[in-house]
Amino acid sequence: MKLNRKINFEEFMPYHVLTRAIEKRKIFADKEDCFRFIFQMYAAAIGRPAFNLHRKDVIKTAQALLHGERIPKEFVIIEHQPLVNVFSFALVINHVHSILSPNVEYGISKYMQKLKTGYAMYYNLKHNRRSNLFEKPYKIIPIQDDFQLDAVLRYVNVKNPLDVYQPGWRERGLKNSKAAFKFLNQYEFSSFPDLFGKRNSKILAPKRILEKYLGKEIIDQKEYIKFVKDYLDQNLISFNPVFLEE
Repeated sequence: MKLNRKINFEEFMPYHVLTRAIEKRKIFADKEDCFRFIFQMYAAAIGRPAFNLHRKDVIKTAQALLHGERIPKEFVIIEHQPLVNVFSFALVINHVHSILSPNVEYGISKYMQKLKTGYAMYYNLKHNRRSNLFEKPYKIIPIQDDFQLDAVLRYVNVKNPLDVYQPGWRERGLKNSKAAFKFLNQYEFSSFPDLFGKRNSKILAPKRILEKYLGKEIIDQKEYIKFVKDYLDQNLISFNPVFLEE
């Protein structure tokens, strides 16, 4: 399915960013860890988390951000304007995918450094470890045209969350397409519920920016939902898997 949009890719360059944990460590197997990473995503873009936050405060704050609610000002120390626009994200057991565009010079590299450092400090303290948490360097791929952007949107928001729902589905097929679609809508730690559902989290760029660069079809997406459902049906165990473009 081709979305209709007009983007000047010379002026606006989104990037697909992939960050993996070392040793295939399952850094997102714990919900508390996932919420912490979500909170860190928000804080790293505009500053840093406040000191001495309790775990329960971080979880509640991350949940509020995902539901589009305001959070207490004292929870985040604001140091600058957002370094990046976040268009998509998906936490997948031992890695995270995102689609980002820089708002300042070297915005993505600054953002990723803050994000990885902040989360690694939390994770290492909680799990009593000292070594590096993420592979170096992270993978970053420029998205240079509409076709590539559409493919990466599908890859991040559909294929990767399904890896959480049913590991190995790409090789063996999905067991239940309706359950898979329900999972995509309910999985908190991806942007599928924001782009293709009813959620409006504060992790993603504001709606006006999403509409400008991703197209209004992403915001009002009946045709896209039909495409996703058809894709899930085609990847049932009884069929040969059909892969989205990567």
